[in-house]
Parts: sequence; C-alpha cells; structure tokens
Amino acid sequence: MGKRHYRSAVAMAAATAAAFSVAGPTSASPSTNSAAVKASTSGFDSSSNARERKGYYDARQVAATGQAVAALKALKGPAGARVGALRTAIGPDAVVDIDPLTGTPANVASQDGFLTGRSSAPAKQVALSYVRRHLTDLGLRKGDLATLRLRKAYVDVIGTHHLSWTQSVRGVTVFGNGLEAHVTKAGELIAIQGSPVAGLGGLTSGKSNSPQLSAAAARIAAAQDVGGSADSGAVQRASRTAGTTVWSNGDRAELVWFATPSGTRLGWSTYTQAGDSLDYSHVIDAGSGAVLYRRDLVSNDRGDAKVYDYYPGASRGGDPKQVNFYRRDWLNRSADWLTGANASAWADLDDDNSVGDNEKTPVPGTANRAQFNLVRFNGSNDLCSNTFVCTWNANKRFSWRANKEAEVTNLFYLGNTFHDYLEREPIGFTTQAGNFERADGDPVLMHGLDGANTDNGFPDGGHIDNANMSTPPDGTPPTMQMYLWHFPKTPNELEPFAPVGGSFDATIVYHEYTHGLSNRLVVDAQGNSTLNSIQAGAMGEAWSDWYAMDYLVAKGFQKDSNRKDGEIRLGKYVLADQFPFRTMAMDCEVRSDAKPCTDPITGKRGGYTYGDFPNISGTPGVHAGGEVWAQTLWDIREELGHRVTAMLVTRGMELAANDPDMLDMRNAILQADKVAYAGSHTNALWRMFAHRGMGGYAGSIDAGDVQPAEDFHTPPKATRGFGTLAGFVTDRNTDEPLVGAKVTITGHPEYTDRTNEQGIYQIDFVRPGTYQKVVLNADGYEVIVKQVRIRGDFKQKDFSARRDWAASSGGGAIVDFTGPDYSSFGCGPDGAIDLSQGTIWGSSTGDDSGAPTGTIQPKYIVVELPEPINITTGKKNRSAFAVDPTAGCGDAGSASTGGFTIAVSPTGAAGSYVKVAQRKGENHWLPRFRYTNVKATAPAAGVQYVRFTIKSPQVPDFATNCPDGNFSGCSFMDLTELEVFGTPSAP
Repeated sequence: MGKRHYRSAVAMAAATAAAFSVAGPTSASPSTNSAAVKASTSGFDSSSNARERKGYYDARQVAATGQAVAALKALKGPAGARVGALRTAIGPDAVVDIDPLTGTPANVASQDGFLTGRSSAPAKQVALSYVRRHLTDLGLRKGDLATLRLRKAYVDVIGTHHLSWTQSVRGVTVFGNGLEAHVTKAGELIAIQGSPVAGLGGLTSGKSNSPQLSAAAARIAAAQDVGGSADSGAVQRASRTAGTTVWSNGDRAELVWFATPSGTRLGWSTYTQAGDSLDYSHVIDAGSGAVLYRRDLVSNDRGDAKVYDYYPGASRGGDPKQVNFYRRDWLNRSADWLTGANASAWADLDDDNSVGDNEKTPVPGTANRAQFNLVRFNGSNDLCSNTFVCTWNANKRFSWRANKEAEVTNLFYLGNTFHDYLEREPIGFTTQAGNFERADGDPVLMHGLDGANTDNGFPDGGHIDNANMSTPPDGTPPTMQMYLWHFPKTPNELEPFAPVGGSFDATIVYHEYTHGLSNRLVVDAQGNSTLNSIQAGAMGEAWSDWYAMDYLVAKGFQKDSNRKDGEIRLGKYVLADQFPFRTMAMDCEVRSDAKPCTDPITGKRGGYTYGDFPNISGTPGVHAGGEVWAQTLWDIREELGHRVTAMLVTRGMELAANDPDMLDMRNAILQADKVAYAGSHTNALWRMFAHRGMGGYAGSIDAGDVQPAEDFHTPPKATRGFGTLAGFVTDRNTDEPLVGAKVTITGHPEYTDRTNEQGIYQIDFVRPGTYQKVVLNADGYEVIVKQVRIRGDFKQKDFSARRDWAASSGGGAIVDFTGPDYSSFGCGPDGAIDLSQGTIWGSSTGDDSGAPTGTIQPKYIVVELPEPINITTGKKNRSAFAVDPTAGCGDAGSASTGGFTIAVSPTGAAGSYVKVAQRKGENHWLPRFRYTNVKATAPAAGVQYVRFTIKSPQVPDFATNCPDGNFSGCSFMDLTELEVFGTPSAP
C-alpha cells in the first residue's frame, strides 16, 4: 500500500465509529451520472471502506416548490377546496396530506379516531366504499377505480388489515403509486394513502406500451449508472409474468408506467446486483435509457453448534452455548451446509456473491460433540482481552481461517434467532407481512467474512470495519454482508476497532437484519421501500439500533437500569467498549450529565431533541440524525415497557405514509395506540414525544427537511376551541400583493391555504398554540419561515418576501454554462434557479465532457434576469445573494460547492463582468442543506446577468485525496440553489 493510500485509509478507519451500514453514494462515470431530486441522505461516512455511493433519485418529485397544482394536470376542482372538504368530513383532528404531483392522498387520516365507524363488511369493501364516497375530494375519478389491482392484503398480529392496490392499464403497472388502506379488525378505516395517479387512462393514451429499449439493455444501464456492471454470467430466464424478465442471479426487469411532472413514461423497473455490494433498484426510461428512479438497497452490521448470544466475553451471553439447528427447524436433515428455511450462510471470502466449495460451512456437530469452538487471538492486540475476545490477527495473512466455520455458524444462529423473534408477537413480522423465508423465495443470504481474502490473505479497504444489508422488495432474497474489523497492519492509535469478526457481535447482526424489517414495512403500493429522504432514512437507522438493543435487554443479555444513563451502547464488542459507537448511548435522558451522553464532536450534553437533528456529529446525516429517534423510542420503552413499545413501533411502521418524517411517524404511533390499545397510552406518548421536541407545534416541511423546528408542548385540550390564521402576503420592496402564494403550518399539512387576488390567505379551525414553522412559498420569491402564535380567535400574520430575480418561475433563465449537460437526467443547470432544494445543477470536476482530469476545472452558469436590477450593500441589505451549496444528482456531500465566485454584468458581454462575492478555502465553505446569505462586496447598478462559478468541490485536500480517492467530489461538483436579490433599475 502506497503512503497516500495508507494515510487516507487509516484516517478514515479511525473515524468509522459514526455508523454501521455505510451507504454513501459512489462516484460513477460522468456519462452515466443521473439526478437526485432530493439531496443525498447518505453523505460520506468517513469509514475505511466507505465508497461514496450513488444516492436516491426520483423523477416523480415536483421541481418547483411554489407550484400550485399537480404537474400531471389531473385534478378536478381547486385543491384547497378539496382539502377543506376532507377536513370537514373527518373532523378537527384531520390529517390531510395531498401529494403535490398527483393531487391525490399521500395520507388521509385522523389523529384522534378513524375515518369510518365500525363495520362488518370486508376490509376491502370498507376502504373502497370510502374512496367512492369521497372520490372528488380525493382528487380521483370514477374510471380510476377500474385501474386498481389488489396486490397485497394481510392481517397483522392485532387483527388490522393492511391493503395495497397497484394501478394498471393496458397490461402495464404503475411504478410505486397506487392506493393503500388500513382497516381495524372492527372494520374502522384508519387511513387512505398511496398517491394514486388520477386519469391514468388519459395520461397513457396514445403512448406505446412496447419498449424501444430491451430488458437486458435496461439492466446494463442500471448497473452502469451506479458505477458497476451487470453479471454477464447470469442467464436470462423465461418469466411467467408478462413484461417481466428474470436472470439466474436474481436480477429482474419489469415494464412499468412511471408518473413524472411532464407526464407518464414507459420504463423498466429493475433490480440489479452490479458487483461490490452495488445492489440497487432503478426505473430506466424504456425509450431513452435515462434514469427515472434510483434507490440504494444496501443499508449500512450433527446439528449441534457452539454459538454466542451477545459477543464472546460478554458478562451475559458471552459464553459459548450448544444449540441444535435441526431441532430449531432451521435446517432440513438432508442439508450438508448452512442453508435452511430462513437463511443461507457462507464465507464469501472473495466477495463474488456466489458459494464456492471452500466457502461452505458444513452442518456443525458430530455424534459425540458440538462444533465449532472459537480460537482466541487475545495476544495479537492490546485491545483483546477475556472480556472482548479477538477472533483474528490483523497482522497475519489468512489468520481468519482459524474461525471461518465458527464465524459463519454464529452468523447463521443469530440470523435465525432474530427471524423467529421478529415473527412472534408483539412484533409479528410474519410471512404475510413480508419477512424472509425460503418458502417465499427470499431467505436472507448471509455472508460471513465478506471479502476477507480480497488482498492476498487480508481484507482490502472496501471490506473492513463495516456491515450492510440490502433489502429488495418481497420475494427477492436480501443480502447481509459481515466484515472483519481492524484495518490490517494498522496501529491502535489510528484504528480504534478490535480485530474481531462482525458475525460474533449480535448488535451488528440484529441492526442489519432490522433494515430488512423496516424496508419491508414502510412501503408504497407496489411494495418498494420508501425510507428515502433524510428523516426517513434516519429513522431506518434508529429502528435498527433500537430493535437490536431492545431484544438484548428483553432477553437479559444487556443490562439496563432506569436510574443510570449511558448503558445502552451498540458496538461495544468491536470497539472494546472504549467509547460509544454512536455519538451517545441510546438511553441518554435529556440534560443527562452521564459521560456516554455527550456528543464528542459538538460537545452537546444530555440526550438529543428534534432540533438537534442537523447538528449531531456536526452535519446532517441518517446515522447521526437517527439518534434523536432512537433515544425517543427508548424513552417510550422505559415508560411503557418492551412489549407495548415493540407493538406500537411495529404497527406504526405498517400504518406510516410513504417517506415519512419523524412527525409523521409520531402520528402513526399514536394511531397504532388507538388501534391496539384503544388510545390508553395517548397522553403518555404525547408527553414523551413533546419531551424530545416533537410536540404538537413542532414543524417539518417533509422528510427531506434537515432543519425541523422543535416544540415541547402537548396538544391543547379540545375545550380550548379553535382559531383562524390569516394575513396578507406582499413583495417586500413594492408592497404589492402576491397571488397564489402558499402558506402552510408545517407538521399539519391540512393547515394550508393560498392567497387570493388581494394577497390574502385564511386557515380556519386551527388549534391554538405557538407553531414553530409556518412556511411561505411563492413563485419567484424566497421561502419565508416564521413562528406563529394562535389563540382561540383571529390571528393576523403577514408575510413579505424578497423577489428572487434569478428564479425561473419569476422570469430568470440560464443563458450559458460550462461543463456537461445533465438536463436529461433531471439535474441540468436550470436546477440551480428553480427555487427547490430538491433539485440541483450537477456538473463535473474534470473537463467539459465530464471526464475526470485529476485537477479542478471550474464550471459556471450565467443567469439572465428578467430585467435590470440594482444590487446594494449596507446594513439594511443583509445579502445580495443566497446560496445552498448542497450536492444532489445522487452525488454525495463532497460534491457540494466549496469555493465559488459571483460576478455581475449589465450586458453579459465578455470583459463586462465584475466580481462582487466569493468564497475560497475549506474554512469558508458554506454549510450544506441550507441557504446562506452572501453579501456583495460592492454595489452594482443595471445588473441583468449573474455568473456563478464553482471553483472547487467540498473535498478536503483535493490534491491528496483525488483522483484516486473515494470522494464523489473527485468527479462531480454540484449546486442546489442560487438566489439573487435587488431592486429594479427602472423607476
């Protein structure tokens, strides 16, 4: 290993304590780059094996935040009137969240009851009868009902019916969108969800359902998009389903309709395994080959065997015990290696995802004794001890061979144990709910010692200090990969992890397995996981942590005292309990002074609250942000106990709307309590959510909001009545009214209105209280966020906003740019001026064709403003510009804009530009995920052209870390948004 590679690898290894299941987007070939409408939620994880992976992208998202109606033009009647009608029908506790693309329900429910009364009718009839009665208010038409096909209906452990309908026309199914419903065992309708596509027949009329691109070509395009390659050795097989192609390795492609803001498109929905853990689902345009959707599926932990319930050396569950796999019904008597009813486990030493003869572990046990005994390596490293038993020597080639069979056997034991536990009450992750069993064709493929022999007897940098689990939709086997820990030949002062195998740590295995649970329960109508945006992804990580530790405490393997904080810590084994694997322990109370309850990066003391979400570890991320949710759930567990909490948390996942934020999941858990326990824990739940900042007045725009506003109050009692919020919305400079501007009380999507011709909005029947995040969105104007206090009467709150002269919705236009044009992937230069923090301008670090050059090649956009403006300086002008530098397009955080310059011109002619703002140097990079005001250094008059130049990505020490580094910014440079403020030059 060269000096540069050694330094980089060791530095990253030393920082890996941030997370299991690394999933940070990869830098792929520029020719296959595609968009990410929402900013990547993964980020760079700074672990030794962390490749920045391509992130989530969904072309269905509406680009412009201020758009007033669904882009598909499928609505019938004003959206505001329909929301009002649904609120009236449901009552004062209505939850009405309308999808901005389809104009149909993303979530319609009640916080304090059900949509319908008791009924003896079948659950399917209960749901469809409600839809028929409220067809117009739901944004649907009579003909839409004929497109519905019942895909799944199952009953959970408390008798709740969960139903999903896909939509189909001319033999082709719509991807993702559909109808979802939940009905109690008493026949009460809990919620309607799914964002079905209205007017599907008309939207697909005249469009061919015969693809120009073959299924094989779509599979290749999907693999190339993420920087991998399709398995050429896999054989294409005949499928019983029309329009579907399958391959012998499990890859598949299915024709689908895909709804986008510009209309429906025919596409191939693919599942591809592109090598090196690049397991993704895509939708590839069946005509152009463009990427319409991308989701990373990897979440980044005879008969008698010797196994461990916790980890070798633990005070409880740390001694080997004898278990017979046949008697547990995990293996058939005819099995000759560890492949059974729920899992197949082997040592995937070369990480080729296939089972070599030397990688199989025989069924343990002889006629006289159990197998396989652990060989201890305690003398190989100072971190090893009888309390934390080491399982390999990180300085000796092939030392892992001594425990190869023991490692795979332990992994098989833990995976099957957790399968059986999750299947039983109170969790009830059954076959019908989507669990992992061979009978359904999807046992977990468990890889122990994954990649242990990828570097001449050692694991390479991509197969160390980590674990992951990929979870495709129900019916396709997931893959769990467990790595060795401690980078080979690295001193402890640079590498904090003990030389152990991850398969011996129950917290890691159970964490990864739980990704399968959450990704199978929080799904769209077609069964695709919707844990996509940053808050949803954070909860995915939190659930994995919580279910793992909840099990270990419930079974007595992990001590937990309500009087002592800081005991519930993941990864104690791999870190030899030197410090918490997360920034804090899970049982940290708010304001706790226990040592494991201090964020070592920011210095924050005590447990986290909702407002801490963007700052944990210093930057927003799914693993860091997930700690808020994990600690909240542990509070609930300590108050309500293991069984009640496990019931509520699991049922909440089943009831959740697609891509939920933490407030949506709070509501889903409260709904679950209504269903499972007749609301007997409602007051206690509200108290605990409020304690963590998720009270009744907390605000979050959606699951992609990295700046949620916290609140510590429980909702007011019904006796306090209701109030009205109303006011004027005007241009800050002209005082003219803004028409069609949208005002929303976030956290309550049903509290929304748009301004009339006088610029007046009015939201009636609002519970009194201080709402932390009321948001104004208007075409061509900056987004305004305010705190609003509403009493039980009339409250006037006016908004004034600055015009963003660069905004495309206000007349701004891109007239020149350098670098590759990724517009066909949804991330062209227009993304920088569309007033959306969900779309971006994606460009390259290398030459204009997108090829990396090893040096930074600056890229610019030129914005023509709709008319000349004057830009001024001074105290009254807090900025002339606002910039959000965040990366997107599936690129990770390092591709965000680092250094930049802003120059202005009255004519746009060469030589006429004057530089008025800049940032340079790592210490001056703007924070991601937010707008930062940037002042002009000098006034400028008659400005009609603005040139924004990206001078560098946010890659630390670019010369050292690129071009060979794993940073996305080595290849790409992105910008989320540029805003330009000023006053018209003309009087």
